[in-house]
Parts: sequence; structure tokens; C-alpha cells
Amino acid sequence: MAGFDPCKVDLQNFGASAPGEPVDQGVGEQGCEYDAEGMTVAVYKGETNDFKYWEQRRGNLAVFEPNQVGSHQGIKQIANGSVGQGVCNQAIMVGSGSVSVQVNNSASNEQSDDATCAKALEIANAIEPSLPQ
Repeated sequence: MAGFDPCKVDLQNFGASAPGEPVDQGVGEQGCEYDAEGMTVAVYKGETNDFKYWEQRRGNLAVFEPNQVGSHQGIKQIANGSVGQGVCNQAIMVGSGSVSVQVNNSASNEQSDDATCAKALEIANAIEPSLPQ
């Protein structure tokens, strides 16, 4: 996963016209935030954030649903307190780590959780072919 740079993800098909802005959540994930049409998209790379890592954080999540992103295992997640807020995270398991796509809708573009998570999965599926197995 060393060759994957979350700041070089092409999100033009999702309305992002500028390169991403580096962000640090303070938990060891390298990430970038993109302004897109009616939403902010953040892409994070966690070198050691595997499935077990996410399972251990299940208590912080209102939604934790394992799924598939292309050929990779994934997890749809909504944090406690974020249900109905237009925020969803889609993790993609990559080797011993993961790549996460978080969609945060703007107040003027508030969507249902299902629609927000569907958009996160759509973006994750667009990124997935560039990830190693």
C-alpha cells in the first residue's frame, strides 16, 4: 500500500475539481479532504488498520456492516452520533491495513444515511482498482 497516496485520488467524476488538502486525525492515518458537489470527501490510508482494528472500534459505531468493494473486503460504518447527519465511512481492507472513504454532505445537500453510504461505496469502488491486493 506504500504506493497509494490519498492526496492523489482522482475524484473529478464526483465533482472534485482541486487536489485534496492533507488532513491528520491524529490516529496515524494519512489522509486528504476533497471538496466535491454538495459534500466533502475524505480519503484516509491506515497502514495497520485491518479488519480486526475496525472490529475493536465497533462500540463507537452505530452502523458496522461488512461488505465487498470490488475484490476487497469492506465495512460500511456510521459513527455513534452521526446517524441521520449525512456522514458515512466506507473502509476497504488492503493487506494489513485499509483505505477509508468518508462522505460528509453539506447542510444544503443533506441526504439519507442510505444515500450517503451508497455514495461512499460508489467512490470506494472507483478507488479500489488502484489498490494492491
